[in-house]
This record gives sequence, structure tokens and C-alpha cells, in this order.
Amino acid sequence: MRNSIPTAALSEFVNEVANDPEEGLMSYGIEIDWESGTRARTATKPMLVGSHKVSRSFVWKADEPRQLMGNNHGPNPQELLLSGLGSCMMVAFVAGATAEGIQLDSVKIDFDGSLDLRGFMGLGTNAPVGFPEIRYTIHVSGNGTPEQFEELHKKAVQHSPNAQTILNPVCLSGDIVVSQFED
Repeated sequence: MRNSIPTAALSEFVNEVANDPEEGLMSYGIEIDWESGTRARTATKPMLVGSHKVSRSFVWKADEPRQLMGNNHGPNPQELLLSGLGSCMMVAFVAGATAEGIQLDSVKIDFDGSLDLRGFMGLGTNAPVGFPEIRYTIHVSGNGTPEQFEELHKKAVQHSPNAQTILNPVCLSGDIVVSQFED
């Protein structure tokens, strides 16, 4: 056990995926229901890890602050995006440290991003709709050298699915199902 990750299980899983690539395929899903105003309730769907169905029963709310017409009942979508990015990079960093035999004392990642709401509001400017830049700082302590931590940082970005999804174009496709309005 290193960094609260069972090293034998990590090694076994890596070998299992190397021997049977189908075991490395993951499928995720969520359902989002509008509650009121800018507030939404999100629930996880079951997840597939290779051929194994994993029950997931997590629920959370997203909302905007009052200044953005919300009621401040939860993090907003941008905070959730940053959280998903940061948490995924954290997993990649900690798993990488574990695989390299590095014992961590602490890891904290600070994320910041700025938006120009003129793009969201369609005010005819050239303002981007999304984050033009996301900044972060990793604060780490453990028995690794600065060079090892820098290499872990590079690998965390390279191996984080969420970081790579943000860094590389991804196909976003959707459908709409319209139901009749009930009086």
C-alpha cells in the first residue's frame, strides 16, 4: 500500500488491461434534471469498467450565484468543470507517484479561470464563450525529488482523460426529444 492505493492491485489492473485491452474500456453517464431557475440535479448512471457493471448512486446539485440569476445552492457548471479536471489530474498524479514508488505527504491543486460573459450572452463581441485559459498550481510534498515531481506533473497531464479532453478537440453530439407541453 502506498498513498492509500494498493500497489499490488494497481499492478494487477495494469497487467490485466495490457493482456486484455477490452478491460480498459470505460463507459460513464449522468442524468441532469432541471429543478428551477439555474439549479439542476445530477445523478450518476451505472458505469462499465471493462466487462464489469459498477453501481453508482451519487447525486449533486449545480446552481449559479445570485449575481447570475441563481440561488447559490451548489457549485456552478464552471466550478464543476474545474473540479472534474483537477480531480482527474490528481488521480493521475497520485497513481503515477504510487507506480514510481514515491510516497506523498500532501498534494493540493489550485485552479483558476476567467470567463467573459459577453460571449455567453451573445453580445456580438469577439469574446470567447469558454475559458480562454485555465491556470493551476500543484503543491506537493513527499519523498520525491523536484525532478520526479515535475515528471509526474507532465505524465499526469498526458494521462489524465479530462486534461486530454480539454486539450484536444472532442466530438460533441446530441439529440433532442420534444414532449408536448401540458397545461
